[in-house]
Amino acid sequence: MPVLRPILVRLPPGGVAFAESVHGPGFRMAERADAFHKLIYVLQGSVELIPTEFGRPLSARAGSVLCVAAGVRHRIADREPPTLLLLCFAPELLERDTPLQKLWGILTPGRAAVRAGGAWGPRFEGLWRAGIAEQAGDRPGRDVALRAAAENILVAVARSPADAPADAATQRVAAVVGEIAGTFYEPWSLERACRRAGMSRRHFSKLFRAQTGKSFLDHLTTLRLDHAAALLRDNRHSIIGAAFSSGYGDLSHFYRLFRARFGQPPRAWLEKN
Repeated sequence: MPVLRPILVRLPPGGVAFAESVHGPGFRMAERADAFHKLIYVLQGSVELIPTEFGRPLSARAGSVLCVAAGVRHRIADREPPTLLLLCFAPELLERDTPLQKLWGILTPGRAAVRAGGAWGPRFEGLWRAGIAEQAGDRPGRDVALRAAAENILVAVARSPADAPADAATQRVAAVVGEIAGTFYEPWSLERACRRAGMSRRHFSKLFRAQTGKSFLDHLTTLRLDHAAALLRDNRHSIIGAAFSSGYGDLSHFYRLFRARFGQPPRAWLEKN
């Protein structure tokens, strides 16, 4: 239901809360400072974050994320009625995790920043959905799962490219390319990738090749086999384990692809590397 003023967010004992805010046409927000850190993902519409202590407004359109540190005085002004996905978390979560604290520092160099839409968008949305599902339930490990989803979101946003393609179709394909880079071990198919991008096989394949230099299947296979080779080289994984961890359930199929890429079956290749 559309709101006309900011929603009230109360952090649970675990220190992480996911929320949604759909702004009505008359939405107004007074200047405020929150006791928690927050990420604001613009699912639809566009907004401006006005951090009063910095002066310069930060514009965020659909697919972008705003990162606001606790204690920063700010307000949000709508440009197009937005739907916002919020991740709010307690500063204490960073205080006991130095790497996570450094990551948050990357995202908020001036204590507030905007990341333009990019390949991390679908990853954010998936993790947000997972966070909402956990938050709505009461399964064992709920708080742990919520923290993990929050941490993974921070990583996804921090790894976002500096520049996103301007063309909408190109941007959607870039988002899929980025999602595959982080989840190549999942059961990806061309059909799934096309659905994610919302376009035909022909159009998607053309744009995908333009961005990666390879067909969808060749790109996916390269990611998987390079990962398997790295696991084998690390000398802590069996051939079966490396194949499984890279997304292959059929060992004979893995052997054929590995030989085609590296010129030797896994065991012989490993003896020389």
